[in-house]
Amino acid sequence: MESIKQLNIDNRSYNLIVDLGCGDGGITKHLFGKHLPHKRLVGIDVVDDMISYARNHNMDDTIEYVKQDMSIGWPEIASPRVRQLDGTVDLLISNFALQYMPDKCQVMNTCSRLLSSTTTTTTTNTGGIFHANIAILPDLNKKLVTTKGPPKQWYPTIDKQIADWKQSIIANQLDIKQLMTIDYDWTIDRQSMIDFMPVIQSNYRSFFKNQSDFEAELNDHLSDTLFDAFVNPTAPDPKPNAWQQFIADTTVTEVVVHFITIRVTAVKQKQIN
Repeated sequence: MESIKQLNIDNRSYNLIVDLGCGDGGITKHLFGKHLPHKRLVGIDVVDDMISYARNHNMDDTIEYVKQDMSIGWPEIASPRVRQLDGTVDLLISNFALQYMPDKCQVMNTCSRLLSSTTTTTTTNTGGIFHANIAILPDLNKKLVTTKGPPKQWYPTIDKQIADWKQSIIANQLDIKQLMTIDYDWTIDRQSMIDFMPVIQSNYRSFFKNQSDFEAELNDHLSDTLFDAFVNPTAPDPKPNAWQQFIADTTVTEVVVHFITIRVTAVKQKQIN
C-alpha cells in the first residue's frame, strides 16, 4: 500500500497504466485497479497459466492482460498489443518481477520505451512514471562453502546490485526521484519454501560463466548456501548443510526468509526537439 500512497498523490488519475509482471492479476485488479484512478490498465506476464487465470478471474472493464516475455530486447517483442503501447504509458508499475530479468539495462530500455515523454494527469504535466519494487539477491560470497578450492566471486554484492539498477535506470532516460532500500521478512510455510527453491536457484544462474559451472555448484552445495543466505543472513559463520537439515527435519513447518528490496520511482525525461 505504500507504493499506492506514493502514486496516488492528490487523487492523481492516469490514462494508461502497465503492470509489468502482473502474475495472476490479483494485485493488478484489487490493488492497482481499485486504488489508482485510470482509463486503461494493461497487465503483462510471460507465463501462460498466469495470464489465463488473470483473464478468467481478475478482469474488469478497464483491464486487459497480455502474454509477452519482457526480458527480451524491444526488436524481439512479438505481441502487437505491447508494441502498440510504445511511448504511450503514463505509469509503469512492476512489483517483484524485474529481479527475474537478468539484463537490467535491456529491460529498463524497454520500460523507458513504453513510457510517454510527456504525460498530462489531473495534477501535473511530466514524463511517464516508472515505479517498481525489486528484490535484491543476498550476497552469497560470505556464505559460500566449497570443497573445490577458494570461493568463486560470481555473486554481486548487495551494493553492486543496487548500483547496477541505478545505472541502468539513469542510462535509459529516466530521472530517479526516489530510491529507498527496505528490509523484508517473509514467513513462508514448508512446502512453499520447497517449491520456491528452484525459483531462487534460477535467479543466480546468470552469475555463472556457463551452464556446467552452474550445474556443478548446484549439485555440490548451492541449495545449502542459498537457504542459509536467505534464512540466516546475519549469522557469523556459514552453515554448510542448511538446506539438507531443513529437508530432513519435518518438524520445521515454516521459515522466515529475509531479503532487501529497493523501491524506486523515476520519471521519463522529456525529449528536447
